[in-house]
Amino acid sequence: MGEEAGGKKLFVCTKPYQYLIARLIKQGCGFEYCDLVILNHFYKAEEFSDRVRETGVWGQVIYIDDGMLDQMKLQLNPIKKYFFYHSWRKFLPTAFLDISAYSEVFVAHDFVALEYAIIRKFSSESKSVILYEEGSGNYINNSTHKKWYMRFLKRVAPWFGLPGGYFGSLKWIKSIWLQRPELITANRNNPIYHKTRGLPITLEEFMRMPDIMSECYQIYPELHDVDKLVRDHDELTVILTDPFLDEITDRKAYIHSIIEKATEAATRPGSPIFFKQHPGETIQIEASITSNDQVAIMPQKLPIELLYLIIQKNKISKINLISFGSTAILNLYDLCRSNDYMSVFIIESMSMDEELKLIASRFVDLAEKHQIQFQTL
Repeated sequence: MGEEAGGKKLFVCTKPYQYLIARLIKQGCGFEYCDLVILNHFYKAEEFSDRVRETGVWGQVIYIDDGMLDQMKLQLNPIKKYFFYHSWRKFLPTAFLDISAYSEVFVAHDFVALEYAIIRKFSSESKSVILYEEGSGNYINNSTHKKWYMRFLKRVAPWFGLPGGYFGSLKWIKSIWLQRPELITANRNNPIYHKTRGLPITLEEFMRMPDIMSECYQIYPELHDVDKLVRDHDELTVILTDPFLDEITDRKAYIHSIIEKATEAATRPGSPIFFKQHPGETIQIEASITSNDQVAIMPQKLPIELLYLIIQKNKISKINLISFGSTAILNLYDLCRSNDYMSVFIIESMSMDEELKLIASRFVDLAEKHQIQFQTL
């Protein structure tokens, strides 16, 4: 697929994994002239923007701090939320008041306020809006309402121009590009069934490209530090944490209990154990909390999918992946599927509130549909 006539492409992302998918689309489609927007929704997003800019891959790399806009939105009742979204011109970035240079936009969400405003702006000028994979949330119903009328409102929300339970259900979204479209298209009753299509190339094809590997090490020089930590080991264990960890009262005890589970999962004593925090976590895990030389903290901004580069470079033969339910499980499992050296462990509870447990249970269902073999902790 080549360039459409009429101008540049615009990509918007809010976390490092989305950047990988945006870069994959650019590479796989052969798009030459593209600009990138990075929102301040993850740890050290501005520094990340600077590093991406230095690669010279993109035309402009635009960093935008949208402050507490989305936190404020979450506090609104359905009526106020309706008026909030339909006042999108108020929070449209000034950089996009004039979009004549662009032919289409790729966004990762339709519910993030600033992305919603960009969607509406492009649609209002009859320009294509494409939603690309942001994570496991693309494959499940993200509505967690328990009251029947709230569930009903969420289901009909797209009729009124509001985001629904499924990402991309807004009428202004032309198509949805996913790694695993079959998980959606297998169900004709899914509201995004007709919009869903696959990515231009697989993540594995993308990650194996020498230029992309070099580019990843340029953006994330911390990969060299991880290489040093796994040297002389053929097994490693990675614990993927979640933003709810910020709310845990006795944080140190909780982390120690996770380390105990990880130690039990490992088959080779003394093999390295890594914590990889979610980009949305605001409190860092300090190395002093782990009090164990065997345990290290991976850089929070590092997309866990890049672990595949570490695995290949250092000839790792056994990986234990421990998670509360993460997109990385799907992605890493796909990348490592052919060699059958990954063990997946899903933590089912450990102080999660009911809403998080519901999302986690839906992720377990998704993992089973994707034929991922896993154990529960």
